[in-house]
Amino acid sequence: MIFNGLPVRLSALFMGAALIVAAGCSDTPEGGDTTGNDKDSLNVPSNNLQLKGQNFMVPSPVQIAGMIKSSGALYNKEMLNPASNLSRYSDDMKRALNLGIYGADLGYVSMYENSSDALGYYKTVMTLGEQMRITASFDKALLERFSANIGKKDSVMKIVGESYRRSDEFLKEGDREHVAALILAGGWIESMHFALSVYKQKPDPAMAVRIGEQKNTCAGILKLLMEQEKPEFEPLIKLYQELNSAFSSIELKYTYAEPVTDNANKITTINGKTEVNITPEQLTTLTDKVAALRNYIIN
Repeated sequence: MIFNGLPVRLSALFMGAALIVAAGCSDTPEGGDTTGNDKDSLNVPSNNLQLKGQNFMVPSPVQIAGMIKSSGALYNKEMLNPASNLSRYSDDMKRALNLGIYGADLGYVSMYENSSDALGYYKTVMTLGEQMRITASFDKALLERFSANIGKKDSVMKIVGESYRRSDEFLKEGDREHVAALILAGGWIESMHFALSVYKQKPDPAMAVRIGEQKNTCAGILKLLMEQEKPEFEPLIKLYQELNSAFSSIELKYTYAEPVTDNANKITTINGKTEVNITPEQLTTLTDKVAALRNYIIN
């Protein structure tokens, strides 16, 4: 079957290359395989993070959340990690992972223009940023701007994007690669949690294809975590290995095409062709593995 939509190509700091739920659908036999052939063409800010020689493209958190909204899914606060869980995270590893989680949540609530939730999650992200000593990224001036612009989606999206761009730069310059890796790992898992939850509520062949496209992203994040050589990462790595094994049986073929960058407008158009073959059984396994990983992170 042929699907056309808006994929995200590789992983990204905070949000991962994760949420990929945009787009068209086609009839697929019930209970059968879903095969997608997708022309990639997504405009994203040309913001890149290099960790251990790997390049991670960084789309804005709200861009990714916007793909979920464009799928027709309704706002669902039950999918989020409650802000009240913040007090559980007392060590830097859990704080970094949940900074990624809450960053994904912030993008989601901001896109749906839920004013009270958006402000609460921005404060939560700001608190974690302070605890992780990323204070320049989530300062009081940005909080005041965020509060003043609640209800103005475009302004809120711009402020959230600015916060995360500052974080990217801070971590690149501060030799805190292990922190960036954890934030990336947490944000990507939350994004996968969103995508799989939306798919479960409203099965869509195109969404299934988007989820399957994350096979290489999962492998890349696992490799990145292992390369940090941190003993405290072992439980997280074990769960990522299990998820990576679940992805391994998914057939994925990507045909590369040269991306086009508009430096004046800081826009990169990613061109390429992705073919994905994924079954309902594989999606169920992915759902279980993502849930186990997310539970480890947020509890």
